[in-house]
Amino acid sequence: MSTHTLFNEKLIFFDKIPSDNFSAIKILGDELVKAGYILPAYIKTVSKREIDFPTGIALRSSGVAIPHAAPENNVLKDGIAVLRLKKPVIFHSMEDSEDKLSVSIIFMLALREANGHISMLQKLFRIFQQNDLMQKLLIADNTEKFQTLMLENMQ
Repeated sequence: MSTHTLFNEKLIFFDKIPSDNFSAIKILGDELVKAGYILPAYIKTVSKREIDFPTGIALRSSGVAIPHAAPENNVLKDGIAVLRLKKPVIFHSMEDSEDKLSVSIIFMLALREANGHISMLQKLFRIFQQNDLMQKLLIADNTEKFQTLMLENMQ
């Protein structure tokens, strides 16, 4: 799985204002459906999984979330949709589901192989640990710059 094809510039969105975390998941899911990456059922699967297994992560600079689900037959091709929010929304913490986190960037994974999730999560966690990089992602002024920063640091 090539990281370059995963981070398609057309699946990176800035400054949306969803009402809550499930609305944010729906926004990303709808874009993945429109681009031919997933079937609509995947959005419901991701939302249901988010209730039972939250994906919010607290970082020094801001919170991120990585909603995803088992692919079943609902993922048509591998991709990651990204939403950098104009105004953060609340996700529950992956470490303690009682904790609420203010999330500014959401990475919705749509990967056909379950093992692909583990590998991709590891790569994303390495990025999340780089505070300077996360700051750059938060202020990138266009999707091409955001995509380039991600690709340069996904090795």
